[in-house]
Amino acid sequence: MRSYLLAAAALSAFCLAAPAAAEDKTPCGAGLVCASNPQTVMAAMEKAKLAPKLDKDTDGDPMISSEESTYNFDVFFYGCKEHKNCDSLRLQSDFEKAPENTAEFANKWNKKKRFLQAFVRDNGEFGVAYDVATIGGLTPANFADILDWWNSQLDELGTFFQEEIPSMKAK
Repeated sequence: MRSYLLAAAALSAFCLAAPAAAEDKTPCGAGLVCASNPQTVMAAMEKAKLAPKLDKDTDGDPMISSEESTYNFDVFFYGCKEHKNCDSLRLQSDFEKAPENTAEFANKWNKKKRFLQAFVRDNGEFGVAYDVATIGGLTPANFADILDWWNSQLDELGTFFQEEIPSMKAK
C-alpha cells in the first residue's frame, strides 16, 4: 500500500510540474479562424466591421487593435513559439487609472459575469479580458459569436460604469 501511495504522489508531482504545451502545430484549416494564422483573425474581424490593425506586442507576438467597438480593444496572441503558431487569443480593453479602480470594484463585476473578466493592475489601471483557445480552428460563425459576446459584454460594462461610478451617474 505504501509503494502505491508513493507512486501516486510521484505521478501527481510530475503532472503538476509539467507545463501545458498546447502549441498549435497544424496549419489552420481552410475557412477557419486560428490564432496560428493572424490573417484569419483579421479577416473575421473585418467581416464583423471592426476595422482591425495588425501589429506586434512588446514581446514581438502578433497583436490586433480595433477602435470600432463600444471601447477600443486589443487582441493578443498567446502560446506562440518564436512569434508564430499561437494557440489562443485574448480580447482585452484597458482603461485609465481612476480612484474607482479597486479589486472590490472589479470583483463586483466578476461576481455576476462569466465571459468578460475584470482586473486592476498594480498601477491602478482597470481592464477587462476574454480568453479564447483556437487549437484546431474556430468556424467563422463561432468566432462571430465570440465577437458578439465581447461587444455585448462591453455594452454591459458601460452600463455597469454608469450605475457604479458616482461621477458617471449624472451624465
